[in-house]
Amino acid sequence: MLKRNATVAVVAPAGIPQLAGVAAGVKLVKSWGYEVILAPNVEKQHHFTAGTAEERTQDLLWALTAEGIDAVWLARGGYGCMHCLPSLPREGLDRRPVIGCSDATALFAALVTSRGGHLVHGPMLETIATKVDDATRERIRAMLAGDAVAPIAAQHFAGPKEEVRGRVVGGNLCVLASLAGTPWALDARGAIVVLEEVTEVPYRVDRLIMQLRLSGALDGAVGIALGDFVKCEPPEGARYELTDVLREALEPLGLPVWSRLTLGHDKRNLAFCVGEEGTLGPGGLSQARSA
Repeated sequence: MLKRNATVAVVAPAGIPQLAGVAAGVKLVKSWGYEVILAPNVEKQHHFTAGTAEERTQDLLWALTAEGIDAVWLARGGYGCMHCLPSLPREGLDRRPVIGCSDATALFAALVTSRGGHLVHGPMLETIATKVDDATRERIRAMLAGDAVAPIAAQHFAGPKEEVRGRVVGGNLCVLASLAGTPWALDARGAIVVLEEVTEVPYRVDRLIMQLRLSGALDGAVGIALGDFVKCEPPEGARYELTDVLREALEPLGLPVWSRLTLGHDKRNLAFCVGEEGTLGPGGLSQARSA
């Protein structure tokens, strides 16, 4: 995706980043042979976001459109990308790589229809150097360099055990549910839907999945890939597990559901490309860049 000496712009369109983590991430990415520049408002703070909606949108538009910028890396997740979506151009954006996860799910939902291409669901810049493992770092480094990467292993969870093929979409479950009813709602027709979550107890996980089901967001999907559900355990003394809730919520779809993909909010957050074709089955989640 990126040639040596390519310029990566760092933006914070959502939560307030930890600047020490950002600095460590910048140092690491520079060691890979890339130039890194910070957007003007990365260090701003407004309530719970990294600057006002106007400041964050200004930075994002600059990073997505300015000449001399080859890729965009989100500093952190949290919440706030949704504020920027109405201002994004509907056409005319190039396919420079955009990298992130968590709240980046909202940004990817908008960009996958307006420009597609090179939307990398992977670690945030503030975590890449200090809060993920070596396998995560090596995978994203290889993907950016254009090298092949291994499929992401998966285990059968529910539905048919067959392999399916389609566009790979999705990301954070809560963000996807929050987009229901908006112009950027999930379109799962013909797609493999990736779902992951953090700090949502099982009844909330069920509610989020039901929001997607009842809104029609999952209509036409060909398969479901479940990533990590970090800190989503039931309360102490509960007579059920999160897996029970997920199975009851997803089995009625009649789709192949594969789980335990190491992506999301844990230390191992293996990257994949949103909007690109892939396969899901006994061999895991594989895309064209996989080997």
